[in-house]
Amino acid sequence: MSDQLNIREIVKNLEKKVREKPTDVAIMLTLGQYYYLQGRFQEAINTYEKILQIEPGFPLVHYHLGLSYFRAANLGKAKESMQQVIKLDEDFTMAYYWLGLITYRAGENAQAIEALKKCLEKDSGHLIALYDLAVIYMSLREYRKAIQALEKLIKAYPDHAAGYFHLGMAYTHLERYHEALYHFRKTIELNPEDCEARRMIEALTEFTEYPDGPI
Repeated sequence: MSDQLNIREIVKNLEKKVREKPTDVAIMLTLGQYYYLQGRFQEAINTYEKILQIEPGFPLVHYHLGLSYFRAANLGKAKESMQQVIKLDEDFTMAYYWLGLITYRAGENAQAIEALKKCLEKDSGHLIALYDLAVIYMSLREYRKAIQALEKLIKAYPDHAAGYFHLGMAYTHLERYHEALYHFRKTIELNPEDCEARRMIEALTEFTEYPDGPI
């Protein structure tokens, strides 16, 4: 509660400063970020758009504007904002990631895959981009491509239980049951509470002669 009160006071002070200095971009940017933290996405959008009237070529502001549009469920505007970030700064890695997520949510799978691949070109170890790319491939039933992404993921992050689970599911769909079982068992090692992985192990042991049997 005290933290919320502190944030409210900070916002009030920032709003006062903006009224006093309506062209101070630094203060306006900070205010927009606090609006975002409070879930006041439309007010954040309004603030960032005012900044862009002053400095239209500011990639970071376009980025925060895109995030705010995304949280406000305006995927079209969110996409436009992230594309503008990339136009202004082609090395802005997180803009590619969010463009991938936004276009995936919009059902534009090909664009989502392209954006996430560009993100991974900029940062090959981007955990979330690798995972989300695999999830998209799984949704498209492109299981071999999903496996490639997930293998890279668990090589870089060997404790990623969800990565092992999705590998298990991909191998299951390919009817490679021994490999699926191995990855479901790894899931349980890392996350003993994963009931879905246990259910898959029990189901798959009926199709294999895996010597250890169900857990």
